[in-house]
Formats: sequence, C-alpha cells, structure tokens
Amino acid sequence: MKSSTLADMIVDKQVHKTSPDDTVRTACIIMTSVNVGALPVVDDNGVLVGILSERDVIQRSVIVYRPSATTLVKQVMTPNPQWLSPDAKPTEAYQIMIKGKFRHLPICADGQVLGIVSIRDFIPPSSSIFDRLRGNSAKSNVLARLF
Repeated sequence: MKSSTLADMIVDKQVHKTSPDDTVRTACIIMTSVNVGALPVVDDNGVLVGILSERDVIQRSVIVYRPSATTLVKQVMTPNPQWLSPDAKPTEAYQIMIKGKFRHLPICADGQVLGIVSIRDFIPPSSSIFDRLRGNSAKSNVLARLF
C-alpha cells in the first residue's frame, strides 16, 4: 500500500530517541540494538533539539579521537535539524533529504517527535540479479546474455 502522508509511513514504527546529555556511546548502543542509523535528540520536555547520525559520530567523535564514553551527544549532534509534520507528503520528505544530502528526517507535531523516516524507506524492495535473470526486470534480456 502506498503511503499518502508521513503519518502513514511511521504509524507502525517505534521511535527511539536520545538526550543531549547522553554519552555518544549510550546513543550508539541504542542505534545498534534497534538497527537504526540516526536518533532524534530531544530535551527533557521531549522537544526536538538535534539529530545524531552515524555520520555525526564518525566525523565529530571517532576521527577526532573523542572517546564515546565521555563525549556527550550535544557535542557531536546536528542541532536544529529539518523536520516535517505528519501530514506532509512522502515525496516532500524524499526531496528534502536528497537536496540536503542527509538520510534521516524527524517527523514532529506540537514540538514532539512522532517518528523518523529514512531515505531507505523510499527504496522499493530490490530484486536480486537472479530475479532479473528470470525476466522480472527490463534489464533481464541483457543480463541473461551476460550470465
């Protein structure tokens, strides 16, 4: 089923968050345990204040030798990230991420984070090369000749 709004895309997803005062290590443990590439960073009132991505951790912690156990999320997060409301169209979210060259976009309403979409949410399930060889794509004839 095609999603008509971002609310449709996040309805069944649990949102995982971190605090600006958490350590980078703690945030990385959360990201790893739930298999996500970014976490919304929220203050004590649950209001979005930043986003912490794998890229932030690598560029602002790992390669500059900041130890993750003592570095705080607020020291490496991207502050004041772009976000969209749940009634926005998925195409708008996709275009914002492509134009901004980032992969995660928080979805917020009334200052609260309701969810997050990832660029990979917009990628249709890919077919394997074997599916293509079986004729399930436009490239199947060319690939069949090669293999």
